[in-house]
This record gives sequence, structure tokens and C-alpha cells, in this order.
Amino acid sequence: MNKHFLLLLLLISFAGFGQRYEFDTYTEYQFLKTEKADAEKTFEFSNSKDNSYILSVLDKGKQVTLTFLHASGQKAILKMDKVRFFEEEDLIVNCSSTEKQDLTSAKNAVVSFDFQKLNDTIIKKDTLQHYVIKTVDKKAAAEIGERHFIIQKSTDFHLPNVTPGTIPYFCWASGKDLPSGLFRQTYIVKDRESIEKMVLVKYEKLRKILVLERGCQY
Repeated sequence: MNKHFLLLLLLISFAGFGQRYEFDTYTEYQFLKTEKADAEKTFEFSNSKDNSYILSVLDKGKQVTLTFLHASGQKAILKMDKVRFFEEEDLIVNCSSTEKQDLTSAKNAVVSFDFQKLNDTIIKKDTLQHYVIKTVDKKAAAEIGERHFIIQKSTDFHLPNVTPGTIPYFCWASGKDLPSGLFRQTYIVKDRESIEKMVLVKYEKLRKILVLERGCQY
């Protein structure tokens, strides 16, 4: 049977099965929950032209934990064999692994947050743009902390890879200034300590498709 015909049948099957999301960029990060914690390896699959969804992959040895997030509130979590995950280009997620989050509070919080451009920072001889998002509510600032974004050079082909459904994402979506580009580093500063720090290891073009089963009841 002709290869192109087989591909057409596959795409028709996926279209009938459910919602289809395509990723074209793979990034690998080191994640440190606190300054004293051991580094974990985490991966992200994203779409350079549509940052309303993302697939985060946490390395758990022989297994990986997958978390799909969409700015609409769609969420899916599942575990699978690591080798199988990286070998398969197409993933199908059934309803038992999905849920719907209420993102109303994050959307409403946009009025209380702003991005600010800081002085450029230098990492390994690279001069990089540095942005921070913080609340304008001074009483809440100490409790919330502030999230920093350091943007990797020459990655403006990719919309900001902020996590969909979060306050930074909705701030960007509302038109508040944050340049395109993958993050070389992102972290929260709270009580003079850096937490939830992600450090870019590498990125590359890599295609993957995720399909959510049709008709899931949230």
C-alpha cells in the first residue's frame, strides 16, 4: 500500500479520535526544587508557533511521567516506559488520564502582575535578556516572590515557553511585554532564595503528536 495513503488514513483516524496537538520543539532542562535539592532531569515538548499547550516529561529512570497542559484548562497526566515514549512519535491519551482545571483565578490575577525588563545578564560569556514578573501588590509580594526569565540567544523562532494556564502565560496573552524565545533559565526568588529553578541543557527540532480521546467528561 502506498506510504502517502497510509499516512492519510492515519491522520483521518486521529482526526476522528479526538483533539490533536502537534509539537515541533524538544527542550531538556535540569530542575532544582530548592538550592539544596538534587537536580532532576525534565523535558518539554512545545509548539514554536502556538504556546497555548505544552507537554512536560519528568525522567523517573525507566519510566517517564507526562503532564499535558492547555491554556483552556485541559490537563492530562500519565506514566509510560521511557524507551517507548521516545520511540513513538504519536501518543493517544484516554479519558481516564484527563481532567479540567479551573483557571479563573490565574486569569483574574493578570491585573495585579507586570513583566519588567532587568539589565542583561551574562552566563558563560553569553549576554542574555532578563525579565521578571512580580505583583504590584506590595503586601503580597513577599509571600508570592518573583519569577525570573532569562532568554536563550537566537531562539526568537519560538514563542515564550511560559507554562500555559499560569499567571505569566495569561499576562503574556493579554499583551504584556515578554519577548519570544526559549528560556535559558527560569526561577522564583522568594525569601532571598532561588527555588523551582530550570536550567536549559539543550534544545532541538523534534516532532511529536498527542491526541486526547474525544468525548471526555470533565
